[in-house]
Amino acid sequence: MTKVIALSNQKGGVGKSTNNVMFAITVAKLFNKKVLHIDMDLQANSTFMLSLTFDQTTWPASITKCLDDKDLEEGIVHLTDNLDAIAGDKDFRNWGTWLADNVKGTHNRTFYFKPLLDKIKDRYDYVFIDTPPATDIKVDNIMVATDYVVVVQETKRFAFEGSKDLTSSYLQTLYNDFNDEINIQVAGILLVLLDKNHSVEQRIVQKTTEYFGKENIFGQIIKNHLRLENYGEYGVQFNDWHDSRMLALFSDLFQELEERIEQFEKYGDIKPGYQYEPKYVINNRLTTLGKKELKPNGLD
Repeated sequence: MTKVIALSNQKGGVGKSTNNVMFAITVAKLFNKKVLHIDMDLQANSTFMLSLTFDQTTWPASITKCLDDKDLEEGIVHLTDNLDAIAGDKDFRNWGTWLADNVKGTHNRTFYFKPLLDKIKDRYDYVFIDTPPATDIKVDNIMVATDYVVVVQETKRFAFEGSKDLTSSYLQTLYNDFNDEINIQVAGILLVLLDKNHSVEQRIVQKTTEYFGKENIFGQIIKNHLRLENYGEYGVQFNDWHDSRMLALFSDLFQELEERIEQFEKYGDIKPGYQYEPKYVINNRLTTLGKKELKPNGLD
């Protein structure tokens, strides 16, 4: 069955867009899964990265137009055999107002996006959605259509507070309002942009682990890596061993995501004491499996 994954946090600038694109590309290219990436962030950074990566100069319809027309199909672009995408656009910031003006009733406004996604999602193994840093009607639409949320948290104080509010307040409110109609789970907290030499950031890691529990924190921390920053400027590459290490990292993250999903489906939660064992990269070094499967060869 298709899994709809939203990477989210109430705070902006935590690396959601870059991580969304890296997940989508890794899962499609290296795991041979059918993937749809939907850019519903307000800045459309994921669309910019995908455009650079795959030299995609035109998009037939943005997510905003697709929603207005009640047809996601018109926005789908085939980037590779396994990877499709729907572009974001800055007009999406006004979509909440459009909903209020054109759709009657809170329930209908909240569940506007879900049936449109349901029409097309079954052709994919995974749908990754880049979300805006907010908790408004736009995000409500994404969350009620989502199976698993990956909370992307920068190792900063305000991002930690955003993670707590998202999981304990915002999502709980959705559960209270639409308990029988949604089935969303928090897959885990993904820590990003860590400066390992900064004592304050180390304390945030500790606080996050104590608050959520170690089993609910992804085992790999995405460090502040120049290569990832370059992908945001020039598109994702797979041309050398530095790129291989990045894809190895996201290969492990995806494998861990699958293990977490499996536990939710078997046990209803993450088992206490769960810890993912890396398969592709350990201590920034490719494992034997990583060296075998992640040889640079481009992204076509």
